[in-house]
Parts: sequence; structure tokens; C-alpha cells
Amino acid sequence: MAQYMNCGTDDERSDFFAFNDYSWCDPSSFTTSGWDQKVKNFTGYGLPLFLSEYGCNTNKRKFEEVAALYDEKMTGVYSGGLVYEYSQESSNYGLVKVSSDSVKTLDDFDALKSAFDKTDNPSGSGGYNKTGGANPCPAKDSPNWNVDDDDLPSIPEPAKKYMTEGAGKGDGFKGKGSQNAGTTSTGTAKPGSGSASSSYDSSSDSSSTSSSSAGAAAGLQIPSLTLAPVVVGLVTVASTLFGAGMVLV
Repeated sequence: MAQYMNCGTDDERSDFFAFNDYSWCDPSSFTTSGWDQKVKNFTGYGLPLFLSEYGCNTNKRKFEEVAALYDEKMTGVYSGGLVYEYSQESSNYGLVKVSSDSVKTLDDFDALKSAFDKTDNPSGSGGYNKTGGANPCPAKDSPNWNVDDDDLPSIPEPAKKYMTEGAGKGDGFKGKGSQNAGTTSTGTAKPGSGSASSSYDSSSDSSSTSSSSAGAAAGLQIPSLTLAPVVVGLVTVASTLFGAGMVLV
């Protein structure tokens, strides 16, 4: 899956790729959990990459993986991750318990806060890969790629103004929403000129699934984690408000 999301021109491929991972269950380590292999398998991948869910709760959660995730042995390949999950549900992954309009922090919240407090930001760019590029799309007869062509629909005419004028002020949680609004495309976009070469090895792609959280109500007073690593400033809040396992492409 990862290689297909990174194939074609710049306007055809995904903006980023993320997957769920619960293989680090405390007590563990960078090698015991297999995270060293996840770094090896995705080295050279041409898209920003992060963990869309992490935080195994098989044993007592100490979030020791935070120190590894923001160490330079991983930051050259991964851009952090999202802890699962903010509000306590039946799966028992919550960092806080939400009752009506109040929020109570749980032991896992304190453990995660402590882990971030002890973890420094990576220095400089963290070893960012500046040479990664796109993969060429596989032929139609390749396994799992039953695609006739890679043409994308062109942007609808009324939507073009948003590219130059912006979307205006948002309605927030009280607005009528836009899920079923707008118009459809009536044409085909012209592909851009993105490059198509990469050394990425997709032979060991890894992912896992988990049920999403119903989340907390808008307007709650959210406790502060005081996160040290900059790249996860909205770690658990994003998981709640937008769906823990959601990936935008």
C-alpha cells in the first residue's frame, strides 16, 4: 500500500503516509519491538511518514517508546506520531476521563507527560531525508494494482477561488457543515511533472487497526501535556477531534 500512495507525479501521489503500530509494549526496546526494522524498511521513502496510532496497553503504559520516536535514529525517517487515545472508552486506552463538561486526567496521562518531559527535541533537522522522491506507478497487471490510468479529476470550477481567495471564516462546531455541499468535477486534471524514482523497500509494510474514539465534546478545558518534541504539538487532541485512525491523502 505504501508504495502505491507514493507513485506518480507530485500532484497524483499522497501528501503523507501513516500507519498504526502497537508493537512496542513496555517494557521493550528499539530492537525488541522491531522498530529498528520499521526504520530500515522505510528508509528512503519519499513521503512524510508518521505513526497514526501508538501506545500499547498490554502492560503498564510508561510510553518508553517516546524517547525512541524522537531520537535521531528514527527522526530521519519518521515525523513523530499520534498517541491513542485522548478520552477513555471501553478499550481502556484513554489518557483522560470525560464526564459532561469536565475532564479528569488518568495515570496514563501522567505517564505520557513524564515521557515527553524527559525527551528532548532532535537537533537541527533530525536527519531529514532531502533526497526522497516518488515511485513509478506499477503496471496494471501487477498484483493489487487493477488501475487503467492514473488520471485525477480536475478541481471543480467553483472551488478554484478557494485556491486564491481562501475559504473564509470557518463555522466551527456550530456550523451547518459542508460534507454534502459543493459541486463535482466534470473533467480530468493534467498531471504535473513530479519525479518518479525511489529506493524505498515496501516488502515489510506493517499496520494494525483499532476502533476509533467517540471523542470529547467541544469546549472542554483540556489539560496540558507540555510536550517537548515540537512535531507532536497536538498529539492526543488530533486523535480525538479528527478520528484516531484517520489518514488524509
